Amino acid sequence: MHKIMRFQKSIPLFLLALLLSASPAIAQPIEEIAQQGLEAYRAGDYAAAVVAWQKMIELEPQNTDAYNNLGATFYQLGELDKAVEAYRQALEINDNSADTYNNLGTVLVLQEKYDEAIEAYGQAIELDPELPEAYVNLGNLLPPDQAVAAYQQAIELKPDYVQAHNNLGTVFADLEQYDDAISAYNRALEIDPDFQAAQDNLALIESAISEDESPDTDSTGD
Repeated sequence: MHKIMRFQKSIPLFLLALLLSASPAIAQPIEEIAQQGLEAYRAGDYAAAVVAWQKMIELEPQNTDAYNNLGATFYQLGELDKAVEAYRQALEINDNSADTYNNLGTVLVLQEKYDEAIEAYGQAIELDPELPEAYVNLGNLLPPDQAVAAYQQAIELKPDYVQAHNNLGTVFADLEQYDDAISAYNRALEIDPDFQAAQDNLALIESAISEDESPDTDSTGD
């Protein structure tokens, strides 16, 4: 049987809505800076977004959402060490944010710090057991027999989660549960018929099964 690769695209980072708790004298400037940062981020002007988040932090050093958003922006810029530093600073101020732990885990994966990433995703799930993205991210790092449960939990929480269905199909393929794998890929394509990873994986597994079931093509002459 041919090896089928698991869909490994990173789950998008959460850009948190900013919670303003500044004194009335500076609340308005912070609100304006927050809006500037969000608009710059969404426009892909990450350098300008960094400037906005850093200005917010100067005005309100305990604003954990500003640190989280700074981390997400550094991630987009490929400055992973700075992203990790920003997320850890956010968690030092408030370690109850599942989204920030999930974001931290995603960056740690890119740094190939897999044990630390697993720990971060576990913290995210402990804080918010209904965060499907954290289950998928965790499943991507687990052995196939353990990943199944993670993907199934994500699907239970978010039935139309196409990446979870695709990844579930691939771990079923890894476990040689091919009927289950095909069902999972088909479900992914029911949700999103244009989802390329599921298309490719389904075609690959069906081709491999067909080859295995083909009769011996060696001819025997008289």
